[in-house]
Amino acid sequence: MIELSIRILLTITVLMFALLLVVIAYLMLKRGLEVSRNKKKMKYIETKQKEWYSYLIEDREPSSTLIPNNESEVKAVEEIFSSYLYNISDSEILAKIKLFSNNYFKEYYRSRIRSHRWSTRMNALYHIFDFQMDELVEECEQLEIKKLTLQEQVQLLKIYSICHKEVFITKLLQCPTTLTEYEYKKVLYRLDPTVLEQLIVRMDDLPLECQYSLIDILGVKREPQYLSFLESCLHNDDAEIRIRTLKAIFEIGIITDLDKYLPFITSQIWEERLMMAKLLGALPISITSSYLQELLEDENWWVRTQAAKSIGRNKDGKIVLQSYINSSNDRYAIEMANQVLGKES
Repeated sequence: MIELSIRILLTITVLMFALLLVVIAYLMLKRGLEVSRNKKKMKYIETKQKEWYSYLIEDREPSSTLIPNNESEVKAVEEIFSSYLYNISDSEILAKIKLFSNNYFKEYYRSRIRSHRWSTRMNALYHIFDFQMDELVEECEQLEIKKLTLQEQVQLLKIYSICHKEVFITKLLQCPTTLTEYEYKKVLYRLDPTVLEQLIVRMDDLPLECQYSLIDILGVKREPQYLSFLESCLHNDDAEIRIRTLKAIFEIGIITDLDKYLPFITSQIWEERLMMAKLLGALPISITSSYLQELLEDENWWVRTQAAKSIGRNKDGKIVLQSYINSSNDRYAIEMANQVLGKES
């Protein structure tokens, strides 16, 4: 009985050892293939980078030798394209990358977005977006038949925003999953002005998270052309929209009519009063002094702090603060003014 147990144990040990050898051999083979593919990729980059420069920068016709013949060379071209797109913002370079990709990568990415592997599909979708491959839009739409992950839905929306603008807003409104603000911002950030204007018109139809993101994006863009729309949002019933709108207008840095903003000085929401303290800091102190001094006496510490900073940053702000200190009885406001002036209270 003992001898039988030992034989079984030895057999198991031998089998485990054999399995271990197989696993090691597999990993070594896989690693060897990766090294080989990487060498081919680097060789392509080294030998073709001058030709790519001639095509993308010097406006010469592309040589047939640039067309990748295997996956390693495809990866090399992807790396070259990504490098140019990341380091140089140029519409002509993008147009050439788009043309080449549509001509020579279409079948490659078509097969990859049909893959059963999620990572393979996502990788293809990323490159379709980066290279603006509008000739694969129909294949992308066919993916919607399947149950998609959130990441796939976001990436498809990004592709439509660049390559299929006519249906983008419809796709956005019909998205089966409500995205997070971060995801909406990724989708909206690269919208061209025409689509952005269309989205602004449909503002009320958008999910609330998308409305927040849209306003934030307008602030990031800092385009005065959106000021009129943003000022209309100041009357929105949603407090968060009003707060974000004030932030966006602050980023743009233009106030055309101060009277539109004055009600926010006495708002019951401290974040709105805080944003007013920031906005007033961008205007001449001769116009804003009385309003900022009112906010300097605000019950909220953050509002008082910002009001004092906004006064102090103005050309004659230190004079105003010193005058306030000499005439005020508000201990907390005086303390804040002294801090900005660098004095001990």
